[in-house]
Amino acid sequence: MSATDKPEAKVREAVAEDFAWVYPLLRQLNSTRFTEAIWKRLFTNLWGQENWSAGYVLDTGEKIVGFLGGLYSEEIVGGQRQVTCNLTAWIVDEAYRSSSLMLLMPFLRKKSVVLTSLTSSPEAYAVYKRLGFKDLDTHARVIYPWPPFMHSPELVTDPEKVRKLLNDQERQCFDAHLPLDVGQYVIRKEDRVCYLLITRRLNRGHIHRVGDVELFRETISQVRWPLCKTLGVKALQVDERWLAGKRLLLSRLKRFSQPKQYRGSIPADRVNASYSELVVLATN
Repeated sequence: MSATDKPEAKVREAVAEDFAWVYPLLRQLNSTRFTEAIWKRLFTNLWGQENWSAGYVLDTGEKIVGFLGGLYSEEIVGGQRQVTCNLTAWIVDEAYRSSSLMLLMPFLRKKSVVLTSLTSSPEAYAVYKRLGFKDLDTHARVIYPWPPFMHSPELVTDPEKVRKLLNDQERQCFDAHLPLDVGQYVIRKEDRVCYLLITRRLNRGHIHRVGDVELFRETISQVRWPLCKTLGVKALQVDERWLAGKRLLLSRLKRFSQPKQYRGSIPADRVNASYSELVVLATN
């Protein structure tokens, strides 16, 4: 089809009913482990949000030829209400690739919203970089289990007990993620607690949210053994910024093929992946 005879595509908000039209595009992405039911989560209002949308589509009126998903969340950051949107699954039919940026522009116009891209393709990474996105993480730390040599902090795994130990915002996150394939635990040391939100993939526990960063750094060496045992995994993986260079025996750095990115005015240490594709599309 030539550029002159193909139907014009326009951008509009994506609604739940668009999934059947978008799914053939999503199947082209390099994610064979995702079933149709898992992809459909992107088109489900998982958290009962008002004015919810799945993102934006390129629509010719005859069919949908492009999609860029957006997963929105709202939390209090530094005493201020902060809306974050995780961009995901940017896919456009080859005949309409020149219109790809049209899908991104509505997100960029939301100046107060922090945007994240955590699994960019090389092409998407370059586009985001040109548009002012900053690198959030370039490496993760893979941490292997090792029995502690001293008394360990308590790892709380019972859901009811975990929930009671959380602050209001963490409790909201905990409740929001109960239907998803995640592990939610607390490290407790005396009167301090650290909330962890973890998914399982390829025999690793991927840590996406760290409540008390200082407590996490103090105790991860001691709780990695029970964490791995509880999760049934052979190792843990956490973004290196949560460790800030802390040295750990039996661990190694892993470089991401493309850095995780974000755009917004908040510090990098205030960005987490709780409400992102890394969690929403996770499977046990």
